[in-house]
Amino acid sequence: MKIVYFIDHLRPDGTQFVLHQLVQGLNVRGHAQTVICLNDSWDELFKQKLVDGGAQVRIVGKLALASGYGWWTTLAFLRQERFDVAVTLLFASDVVGRTLAHAARIPWIVTSIQTRDEFYASWQRWLVRRTMHWADSVILNSIHVRDFAISEEGAPADRIVVIPNGISVEKYISTVPKLTLRAQLNLPTDCILLGSIGRLVPQKGFDILLQALAQLRRRDLFLCIAGVGREEQNLRAQARELGLQARVVFMGYRRDVSALMHCLDLYVHASRFEGMPIVILEAMASGCPIVATAVDGTRELIQDARDGWLVPPEDPLALANAIQSALDDPNEARRRSAAALQRVSDYFDTNKVLDAWERVFQGRVIEFHNSPSSV
Repeated sequence: MKIVYFIDHLRPDGTQFVLHQLVQGLNVRGHAQTVICLNDSWDELFKQKLVDGGAQVRIVGKLALASGYGWWTTLAFLRQERFDVAVTLLFASDVVGRTLAHAARIPWIVTSIQTRDEFYASWQRWLVRRTMHWADSVILNSIHVRDFAISEEGAPADRIVVIPNGISVEKYISTVPKLTLRAQLNLPTDCILLGSIGRLVPQKGFDILLQALAQLRRRDLFLCIAGVGREEQNLRAQARELGLQARVVFMGYRRDVSALMHCLDLYVHASRFEGMPIVILEAMASGCPIVATAVDGTRELIQDARDGWLVPPEDPLALANAIQSALDDPNEARRRSAAALQRVSDYFDTNKVLDAWERVFQGRVIEFHNSPSSV
């Protein structure tokens, strides 16, 4: 089977993690794959990972698209290659990719919605809805995104398939000593270390996390934040205003997520909304205790009082109380993290997820029934 993926950019974010997982896994299964990046923004190491995983990578670029040249050259390429399946991921690729795949008469067009895109402008929403009817299947990574996809993005209810994100647990086994990160960051060896990872954008709720940390008023409690984004300066200013500048470390983008998780006492995820966050899967696979907001796909990953602590979004006090509860009872934290590791191994294995994607590509649109609902 020949598969072409359209994606907005190739910076290593959550959707790109899913793309790499598909490319790598489906290459082993004998599928020929091409990735078309619409923007001229990419991480060279991530791009090379796709190539090493067996994909051809083509960069179109903003200027080429704006001039029209990129549309025609890409359309000619699609017609020449005669792909069996087209997959679109993220806003521009949903609009441009669905349009080009339809024009090239690719037999099966699949759109993947990885989160509730609440921040779309009205014109973006209109374009998404206008091109949605060309999608033969719409893959969601969380059942909680379904109503939003139907009402806001125009996804046909009878074409929706829910396939959760997956992970290879064995890749998150680490022998990194627990004090390694403290030494790297020049933190006290006996401090309690919280961590949070993600793009520094309003969706991820880092401002809520900082408010929660301020309420805890513990001098031995430090927070490391890994990620980059447009909100970084605002978050740094907020940390200063709250008197937290000495206890919050902004680490920038990190590629060593598994090593980081093994150095933390607690992973905290304060998102306002999500699809199914890869970083929660990574924390589960690493055996790191988790406190998170009860949003969308996070509720399918973490069951409160069993696999971790869940709190309402936008509630710094509830988040602070959950963090304190997890730190006050390390035995309970270990019990819940062990349950989370078992859960991710049982229900979110990469191979099972790849099986489900293959069925969709073959036109056998069925629901993924592997994960029990946690709601």
